[in-house]
Amino acid sequence: MRNVLPDLATQTPLWLALLTVGVNAIVGALRASSDDEHHWDIVGLSTFAVLMGLGGGFIRDILVGNTPVESLRTPWYLVTVVVGIGLVLLFGRRIAGAQKLVALLNSVALGLFAITGTAYALRADLPIISAIFVGVVSAVGGGVLVSVIKDEVPEILLTSAPNATLALAVSGVYAATDVWESQAAGGAGITTAIVANFLAHRFGLRTRRATNPSAVLLTRKEPGKPTD
Repeated sequence: MRNVLPDLATQTPLWLALLTVGVNAIVGALRASSDDEHHWDIVGLSTFAVLMGLGGGFIRDILVGNTPVESLRTPWYLVTVVVGIGLVLLFGRRIAGAQKLVALLNSVALGLFAITGTAYALRADLPIISAIFVGVVSAVGGGVLVSVIKDEVPEILLTSAPNATLALAVSGVYAATDVWESQAAGGAGITTAIVANFLAHRFGLRTRRATNPSAVLLTRKEPGKPTD
């Protein structure tokens, strides 16, 4: 019987790819509009949206030699970023208030960036460990670029929500599943992203300060208490 499951990494429907870019663009624009320390204008807000929405894909395509980068071969990715910017300008407070929905969509976006990065690297005949690295960098790269512009230490380098760890898990699951069933690998990666993100939010998991070799990877965030 023919397997009809889609490979969500290498055959991502355009609407899903655009949704991923749009969610990240909105998150990037919100990082500018909610920043009370700096007064970002429309150029700054738009820059954050572009970097968050397209930055991970730029990094992925450059690392695997897929140029011109995929998101510039069609106008729809940039159009989606513009739409995301418009939504934040018009409805920024309402969007920021829907934290659970934004978190869910963001987990899907992170997962899709991670598995597409891993998949493209595997198709470029990179070793599995290198492919997983590309997947993680693709998932968190846009946020790192925004942090650099904001003159901040990227959040993934500090005790924080375990986004890089989640991206590593998603990329690892995709790479492992791809070995025996490539058609199911994308679905396994997305499922891992959603479930892991839910558990991280549900139990308040955060990365832990690397003080000694015995320090565990994650810890539970206690309300009102800083993470060690």
